[in-house]
Amino acid sequence: MKRNFSFQFLLLFNLIFSQVGDLGPLIDKYPSLQVHDSLSFFIHEGKSSQIDYLLEGGALEIESESVISVTFSILNERGQSISYLGNLFQGENSGTTFATFTNESKEKFSQFSYTIIDNELLQIKSVIGFIPDLEIIQATSRPMNMMDGDVPKPIIVTREEWGAEPPKYSYSNHPYIDKLTLHHAACCSAENLAEGKSQVRWIQDFHQNGRGWNDIAYHFLVDRGGNIYQGRPETVVGSHVGGANTGNIGVCLLGCYHPPEENCFQTMTSESRESILQLFGWISDAYQQNPASLLGHRDYFGNTACPGDNVWYELPNIRIDIVEYMESMEIPPISFFQPAFPNPFSTQVTFSIELTNGTDLYIDIFDLLGRKVKTLYGTDLMPGIKHLSWDGKNDLGQKLGNGLYFAHPENESGLETVKLVLIK
Repeated sequence: MKRNFSFQFLLLFNLIFSQVGDLGPLIDKYPSLQVHDSLSFFIHEGKSSQIDYLLEGGALEIESESVISVTFSILNERGQSISYLGNLFQGENSGTTFATFTNESKEKFSQFSYTIIDNELLQIKSVIGFIPDLEIIQATSRPMNMMDGDVPKPIIVTREEWGAEPPKYSYSNHPYIDKLTLHHAACCSAENLAEGKSQVRWIQDFHQNGRGWNDIAYHFLVDRGGNIYQGRPETVVGSHVGGANTGNIGVCLLGCYHPPEENCFQTMTSESRESILQLFGWISDAYQQNPASLLGHRDYFGNTACPGDNVWYELPNIRIDIVEYMESMEIPPISFFQPAFPNPFSTQVTFSIELTNGTDLYIDIFDLLGRKVKTLYGTDLMPGIKHLSWDGKNDLGQKLGNGLYFAHPENESGLETVKLVLIK
């Protein structure tokens, strides 16, 4: 029976049910099929529901691992039937096969039929539509320059190391970076490096040859062991948030974190969470982004559950922790290179100070009664390690007596007060 769904209903339906919703909205859940019994296999036939917007392809999530073939058919704008042999992908969970197609003629449609040949009877778990990305990509001819910041770049498994295929065609360079996004893979989990490499290769194959994208959609992926994988270069436009990819760096957690879905109840490991902090900390520092701009995929258009409830509800704390991590990595503009030496002293004590910028520096010396007895200073100091020494005399050149003294750098320097012991 033909059913007309509003776009809003489909978005809500997708938000609640679809594990593969990042590919497009869910059209049908467990649709009815017509089955014909051949001599050696079963022929399953069905048709997607009629929808109120145009598609460029679609996918089936089939509860079977013995699918022989899937054929998709559409009617183009002239009423002509066009058929496509579906691309088949074995899902991570045993017994699941994904079948996909894209309309190579680029003519849009709002319904498609499908024929599945299998050795056994089967069910279709979900029917998904591929929506054309109508975003007008802005791009520059050269990749963006990365800032040389304080936050170190974490160890990242390169594309060569995980066995990436090359992109199908040239990337488009970001004209700017102004968005950060966190996803979950939903389809693919990995506990260690070997599993992670395998799953990242599967995702790239699915994105390139199933969805028809240029490359893996994300810029980085993180497995549950904390290993980070390079997807696309972060300086180029990805395919992870349709309609908002320009200027957007996307990171995907391997695993499924949305408990309303069956078998989708994982929570972030401490290792993956720490890697997320380090990765977004470095990205934020290198590309001058405020971690407050980090969003989950669902925060853009509300058409997906990604990155899943178990991650999305953690985002406020993750943003705070990224800021704290970045602050812990910052090199202060002025710092003691080593403790005052020697201390105790009899004739001279030296302060070794490291400057990241040129500045003037003043250190006041106080006695135990709080009286200022000496001011040490250096003006127009250049960046690097500098030394200021005190000979135990006051501003009048008089030798001071034994006892405890306090070296108090000017307040704006950020240096802490140093206790000194003078012994003749």
